[in-house]
Parts: sequence; C-alpha cells; structure tokens
Amino acid sequence: PPIASPAALRQPPAFSTASITTVDPDIQFPESHAWFAGFQRELWWGNVLEVNYIGRRGVHLFGAYDRNQVDIFARDSRCAENFLEAFNALRANSTANSCLINLMFTGDPTNNAGTTTFRAIPAVATTLQTGTTGGSVANAALAVSQHTTGGAQTIGRAAFFNNPFFLQPYPQFTGALNVLETNDLSRYNGLEFIMRKRLSKGISYQVAYTYSVSKDTRSFDPTFATANRGSLQSASNTPFNNNDRSLNYAWSDFDRRHVWQAFGTYELPFGRGRQFGGDMPKALDFIIGGWQVAGLFNLASGRPYTFYSGRNTISQVVQSPVSCSGCPRDLGRLTQVNGIPVWFTADQIAGLSQPNPGELGNTGRNYFIGPRQFNIDASLAKKFKIGERWAFDLRVDAKNLTNSPTYGLSDAAMLFTSSSVGQINNTVLSFSRRIQFSGKLSF
Repeated sequence: PPIASPAALRQPPAFSTASITTVDPDIQFPESHAWFAGFQRELWWGNVLEVNYIGRRGVHLFGAYDRNQVDIFARDSRCAENFLEAFNALRANSTANSCLINLMFTGDPTNNAGTTTFRAIPAVATTLQTGTTGGSVANAALAVSQHTTGGAQTIGRAAFFNNPFFLQPYPQFTGALNVLETNDLSRYNGLEFIMRKRLSKGISYQVAYTYSVSKDTRSFDPTFATANRGSLQSASNTPFNNNDRSLNYAWSDFDRRHVWQAFGTYELPFGRGRQFGGDMPKALDFIIGGWQVAGLFNLASGRPYTFYSGRNTISQVVQSPVSCSGCPRDLGRLTQVNGIPVWFTADQIAGLSQPNPGELGNTGRNYFIGPRQFNIDASLAKKFKIGERWAFDLRVDAKNLTNSPTYGLSDAAMLFTSSSVGQINNTVLSFSRRIQFSGKLSF
C-alpha cells in the first residue's frame, strides 16, 4: 500500500519562511591523503637541523549549498533576451520595456504593463538604481520569483506563461534550502625548517620557520555553519554559483604563508656548581643561584579575507567580491586616519569597484591578507632550596610581553558599501599584557 509522507516532509504552503536542510543522496565518504618527506642533520654544539615537506589532499569533503539559487540566465524562446540582459537594459534606460519581463508578469511579451509592474516592486526598484546600492540582479530575480498578486505567485498565474519555476527550482521556500554534500576539496603544501638544541650547559632552544600554502573550496565542515549567507566572512565558503563550484577554490580561511616560531630556556650561570660563583657561600647562592629565564616568540603573516562588493551579481545567497585592477594581496597596511585605526585607506578603497551584474569580482574569495600576528611570552623562575628535602619555586610569567595587539577585520570592514569599510575599530583578537606570579612548595 502507498506510504503517506510525514507531515514534516510534505510540500509547505506557498512562500514558507522555514529553512530546510537535507542530505544529498549521492553523498560519499570523505578522503584525506597525506605525504611527508624530511631529513635531520646533527650540526655543531649539539644543534640539529630538520627540514620537512608536508603535503595533504582532501576530496569528497563535507560542505553545503543553497539549492534554491536563482537563475539569472533564465530565458523563454518567445524573447531574445534572458533575465540578466533584460535587467541590464532596464537599468540602463529608465523608459525601456522588456519582452521577457512583460511575458512573466502579463503573459504577453508586448504588454508593457508587465515592465511597469516590475519597476514598481520596491525590492526591484532598489536593484535598478545606478549607484552603489543598485546592480544586484540576483535580488531582483528573487523578488520577481516570489512576487505575489492576489495571494498567488505572479509568474505562476500569468496567462500563457504559467511557469512558477522559471527563476527558482523551489520558489515556495523563502527560507534557505540547504543541501549537505561531499563535493568540497582541499590542498596543503608546507616546507618546515627547524633548528633545535638539546639542553646542555643550561641552554635549550628551538627555532622554526614554515612556508605553506593551503587552498580549498570550504574551510570548515557544516557542523560549524551549514551555508552562511550575505557578506559574512564565513559566507565565502558557500558556493558563489552552484553551477561553477571552482569559483570558491582559493586560499583557506586559516592560510598563513609565513610562520616564525622560537622558544628556549636559559639557566643563568651563577651559583654553586655553575660557571660563575661555583664556590660561593650557601647564603649568597640562596639569592643568586638557581635562576632560569624562558621565552616564546611567534610571528605569522595575516590570514586571508574576502572583500565583498555589496552586490548580489550572481546569486542571492552570497554577495560577490569586489574587483580591482593590479591590487596586490598585501594591499592593506595598519595606519590611523583621524585617530581611527584602518587597514585600507580611502585611496586604496577608491581603487576597488563593484562587479557588473552577471559578473563575479576578480579578487574572488580570500584574496586580501589581513593584519599579521605577533607575540612574545617570557618567564623568570627561581628555585630556593630549603634544607635537603624542601624547595620553593617562585615564577613570574608575562603573556604578550610587548603588549602588541593582533588586529582582526570585522564583516563590516570588508564590505565595500559599509560606512566603516576598511576600519579596524575595536576588532582586537589578542589579549593585553598579563603578568602572573606563582609559587610552588615541594617536599
């Protein structure tokens, strides 16, 4: 006998605002491949040099996309233009009419009342503006697809047209229609140089440098966020265009091209049994001997960011990135303008532009590099021996010794149409200098 569908899985009423998440029936097991090559060489004074190459490759990785992306290239055989071409023509000429628009709204390609109705839709009128607020052809397509007349979808009831699925596969959903899938991929290649010295004569250290490149189509799996939208930095992990997933293949959100790290400890050579004052009195050794200093150094290049244009030129799901002719990836520099810390100056922002409807900005995903990361931690420790069985350890630790801030870039700072574009404001990722005193009694 036929099986009735559960109520939760039935078709929703027209223009349901609920978001739905489903799973691609062709989902596959993710695969991760790794390879490694390296060598070590012992050098002078107990130093060891290590050079490593690390490679990784991931395929069939978990991801997600919004299945309900509009089709701005939709066309009808009765008109020579597709929706994008009709939009551009009407935006360029405020008195022009469109065969396709007339057809969608009236069913008659010659009835200009259709174009009049199209222009009168508030959401469409904004996109037809010629300034920075206009040009979002995908938003116009969404407004048309879900426009209603008398409680019913307009393009689904127009005489001789009657095609409610012309611009969207599921126009009855105004919320997201997310599909979990396994079509994402990643690549990583890194080269490490490490110099280390084992503890001898009171000194030990390790110095490392890593040069690496990490690229992917998505930098996190859907457990963090399914398919973020708009101009959020995480939204660039959602496909710009469902029909061309390669547009998202770029530097990973966490890619840092250069990383320098070093740490070490040094036992001061003063006190009984040490290089200086080896036979000093116990009372003096109690004060001078047993001191140790340690430090940790970290310097890394900035992580990549997507600079959004403020326009939905391909999809209504994710905004398109800006365009720029000859802009280097490290265009940004930390400076102050009228007392406000900025990463992009007004002159630099003036060199950016919004892509035209139907185009994706040439900077793409994660093109620009943000502020670098710098940090130094240090500690000073002293062991006081009390008789043969007791000892007291005194320690002072300083986190972020130089009180150097690590800045981040907010979503608004990387949005071309934002009033705070390029500004860092209070986006500080690091904590201020912290000094901690601690002691430990051993017996």
